[in-house]
Amino acid sequence: MIIPAKRKTLYEEISKQILSMIQKGSWPPGEKIPGEIELAKRFEVSRNSVRESIKALELVGVLSSRSGRGTFVSEGAMSHVLTLQNDGEIDSECKLNEIMEARAAIEPGLVALAVRKATDADIRAIEESINVCIKAFNEKNYDFTIGFEFHKCIFRTANNPILSSMLENISQSLIATRKLIFFKHVNENILLEELMEHKKILELIKSRDEEAAMIAMKNHLIESLNRVRPIAKNKKQPQSGK
Repeated sequence: MIIPAKRKTLYEEISKQILSMIQKGSWPPGEKIPGEIELAKRFEVSRNSVRESIKALELVGVLSSRSGRGTFVSEGAMSHVLTLQNDGEIDSECKLNEIMEARAAIEPGLVALAVRKATDADIRAIEESINVCIKAFNEKNYDFTIGFEFHKCIFRTANNPILSSMLENISQSLIATRKLIFFKHVNENILLEELMEHKKILELIKSRDEEAAMIAMKNHLIESLNRVRPIAKNKKQPQSGK
């Protein structure tokens, strides 16, 4: 059953209800979903809001548009649905801000170590993580674990078990953070900007520019933190009238 979307969270609510319909089997893999006009009527929103939601769910491999035929549930949609619907500790405990602050404190140091220690094989691995992400983006099969692989490659290249384990221990929370950022800021350009920032950091590792790499990583994480802070603030505010 589709519930009319609340005005303050149109995109997120539409996306989550579509995911729920797929998970419950109302729209199984391979099935064509209703068109934009029909969905807009059911959700009681504009076609533009529905279009933005569909576009985002296509990007992460849940839906697939076929020219002249409509939009279908992707054959491999269920694995993506389960990932997207698992908010975990981040959503319930509201630790977004703290996790991103921890990353901003630790990862610039890790990238500095990576600059010093990176072998040719390490650099190829980091480069491949970026290429895999670009391929997934272009094929509309993006996955948040794929997006985080770049950072995990840097953890490994830094070769400091203590620092790396600090971040590995919260890796699922970090992936959940990326998911929530995506749902709150639906825009393909955000993912493209992240990829360009990853490429810049890689080039600085290749050129062994430790200071510039640290600054680039810090700026990269600060930008993510700025996206997270409004989410954490909104989740902490008590609902009025209750």
